[in-house]
Amino acid sequence: MGGNSGEIAPIVAVVVVAIVAVFGIFFVSGQAFKATAQDVTGQAVSDNVADTVTGKGSTYPVNGQHYNLNIIGAKNVGDVGASDGHTMFVNLNGKTKIMMTQDLAGQFYVTDRNGLDGTASFNIAPGKYNIYARGLGKPGGKADISSWGLFQDALDGSQLILLGYVNIERAKGKSNAVNINNLFYVDVTLCTEISVDTGECTKMTVYEDYWVFDIAELLDYWWEYDNTGLKLLQVRFYSCTLDATGTASDYCRWGDGSPIVSTKTVLTP
Repeated sequence: MGGNSGEIAPIVAVVVVAIVAVFGIFFVSGQAFKATAQDVTGQAVSDNVADTVTGKGSTYPVNGQHYNLNIIGAKNVGDVGASDGHTMFVNLNGKTKIMMTQDLAGQFYVTDRNGLDGTASFNIAPGKYNIYARGLGKPGGKADISSWGLFQDALDGSQLILLGYVNIERAKGKSNAVNINNLFYVDVTLCTEISVDTGECTKMTVYEDYWVFDIAELLDYWWEYDNTGLKLLQVRFYSCTLDATGTASDYCRWGDGSPIVSTKTVLTP
C-alpha cells in the first residue's frame, strides 16, 4: 500500500487538471457564444444557448435576430431591482395586466418588472415583428392571454375592444413555440369623423390585420395575463417585413406560414 501512494498522487493530479481544463473550455465557449448572440436592438442576448438554436429541430419556425421577453410566474418576489430589459414577474396564480407601448425613439425594455401588484409594463422597439411564445418550466401550468385596445372614437369618445386571445400550456415533453401574431395584428373599426350638424358618423376607418401600434387612434394596449401555475412564458420577437406576397425572407406571417395582408379602408356614408 505504502509503495503505491507516490504513483497514485501524480495520476490524480493529472485527472483533476484535465477536468478543470474541460470545464474551463466549456465556460469560455459558452461566454463567447453569448457575447456574439445579438437581439434586434444590437444588445447581447443573455439566453440559454439551447434557446437560440435555429434551423432543423428548432422549436421556432423562423430564425434570425430576435428579442426574448421572459414572463416569470411567482408567488412573491423581493426587491426586483432595475430592469435588465428581458424579464418581468407576474402572479403565479391570478391575473396581471401587462401594459405595452411602442416608443418610436425607444428600444425593447421592461419598464415595470414587478407585476405582482397587478400591473407590469413593457416597451417594444420600432418596427413590426413575428411573435412567438412557448411555456417553459415544470409541466402543468398554463396562461390565458387576451389582448385589449382602447381607441379614440369620434362618435363614442372611446372604444374598448378585445383584439385577440391565445392559450399557452406547458405540456409534458418538448415545448414548441406558438405564433401569437393575432394579438398584435388586429381588426378594428372606428368612427373617425362626425357631422357637426347632426352628430352622426360621416367617416369610418376599418383596419384589417393591422399592426396595432400603427393605428393612429390607439390610446392604450395591454394583455390580460391570466396565469394558472405557469412558471415561465418566453415571448420572442423577430423583426419582419409586411410583405403580402410572402417573398421577403423575413415576411410577417400567420401561424400557418401565410403572409399577413394588412389593409386600411376609409368609408364615407
